[in-house]
Amino acid sequence: STEQDPMLIRWSNQEDPYNWTPDATNQAGSIRLSHGSEIVATVQTRQEFVVITDSSVYSLQYLGPPYVWQSQLLGDNISIAGQNAAVIASGIVYWMGVDKFYAYDGRVQTLNCDLRRYVFSDINLQQKAQIFCSTNEGFNEVWWFYCSASSNTVDKYVVYNYIEIGRAHV
Repeated sequence: STEQDPMLIRWSNQEDPYNWTPDATNQAGSIRLSHGSEIVATVQTRQEFVVITDSSVYSLQYLGPPYVWQSQLLGDNISIAGQNAAVIASGIVYWMGVDKFYAYDGRVQTLNCDLRRYVFSDINLQQKAQIFCSTNEGFNEVWWFYCSASSNTVDKYVVYNYIEIGRAHV
């Protein structure tokens, strides 16, 4: 089909990357996620892909033939600020939502952050496509860079130290 489905995950045959047509003799296939209106970001972990839509989080795990991949809904009513707002650090996926920070370590949870109100009261969500994150694993940190409410370019950041739980600074 030439029509794009923003909730569809497709994969080609393992032996032929040009063959996307599912058949009993190959591993090509697809899964349509049911919660959300578009896939926003994915993060590869050791054992799964974490797929974040505009309103939910899924785990995508490789099963092998005949089903190849399986999706599992991990959480609903969850947001992500943009396609580059998620990262993995020390085996845990962290991301910035539109009003709070999240982590996935086998279960989805909201991060306890003293600066949450400060950050989300001074953020330009019209420029959320510019939000990006990074890690500084030498200091056990996740950094999110974003536009303040009065800016159209990235001019602020928040740092979360995942060892000193809940410690964040701007």
